[in-house]
Amino acid sequence: MPWEDVKEILRPDKKDVHMGIMKVDHDKCTKCGLCMINCPFRAWEEDEGGFPAMKEQYECFSCYNCKVACPNDAIIIVEPYHVTNGYWKTDSYPLPAKMPLEAKDEEGNPTEWNAIEKAIFERRSVRNFKDKPIPESLIQRVLEAGRFAPSAGNCQPWKFIVITNKALIEKIDKEVYKLLSFMYKAYLDDNMVKNLVPLIEDPLLGPGNVDPRVILGGMGSVTRMGEEAVSLAAPCVILILGDERAISGADLNIGIAGENMNLVANSLGIKACWNGFFAKFLNQVRSLKKKLGIKKPWSPITSLCLGYPVFKQEGIVPREYRPVTWYREGADGPEIQE
Repeated sequence: MPWEDVKEILRPDKKDVHMGIMKVDHDKCTKCGLCMINCPFRAWEEDEGGFPAMKEQYECFSCYNCKVACPNDAIIIVEPYHVTNGYWKTDSYPLPAKMPLEAKDEEGNPTEWNAIEKAIFERRSVRNFKDKPIPESLIQRVLEAGRFAPSAGNCQPWKFIVITNKALIEKIDKEVYKLLSFMYKAYLDDNMVKNLVPLIEDPLLGPGNVDPRVILGGMGSVTRMGEEAVSLAAPCVILILGDERAISGADLNIGIAGENMNLVANSLGIKACWNGFFAKFLNQVRSLKKKLGIKKPWSPITSLCLGYPVFKQEGIVPREYRPVTWYREGADGPEIQE
């Protein structure tokens, strides 16, 4: 693929990429520091008064993990992440960040969200775990939630590898870290960046893995924080393998299975974080694939890092609201729900 065809992907104009902007209400803030700890990109630091403030150079993709961790609702959204032009232009900006719309019953009257709805809204990716093993009996329940997920044509194209061996997790961390840090450093170098062109064509990676949020934020934060950041120091990592022969492709089916596993983990008091880096870049290390017994037609699609949370990291935060198009019975045409 010629460089000119991918230049816009790998070299977005810096003036078009706008990281999220957050601030702290000093009247509410108690300086507990949880917002800084819970930021996956470490975008915060203490200002001269000891209050959290965004660094001069930072990445923020508006996950609002800082907002979830704050016990006093002191975090304020100033502006969400967005890109104004080029390949990565967000569609469309600005979009309002809204909390869940009001729940209504069959007659359209206000009601309460049910337990399943609340579990979905409050689930968050947790990245700060206690150094405490998870009982295998609970891990097994998480696995069963994945095994009983629906799949296209009932093809069930998944296979699970559970890793609780700390030495093996650290070994994978080390190898994956090398690849991530290489990609990050290559991306920043005007000459080396051209070495990343083949990755865009890789069906397991593709353009999405050089999105500024992933490479500047995700890979950049891992590079700065060190090897342990790859697996988040989780006591358990579940690799989810996909069968390349899967009906409708493995990714969709495994996404369904993995979300089942996430929700059940939360219900058991365990918390989880999707981790594509750990799985997809493991796919590039043949020696580790061999050690783990991974061979065609199976390949790592994603992984779940599981553990007990150090502090509260779940709750409802606003999400982008895109207008919904309705085609209602009796209507002349589409109706847009703003």
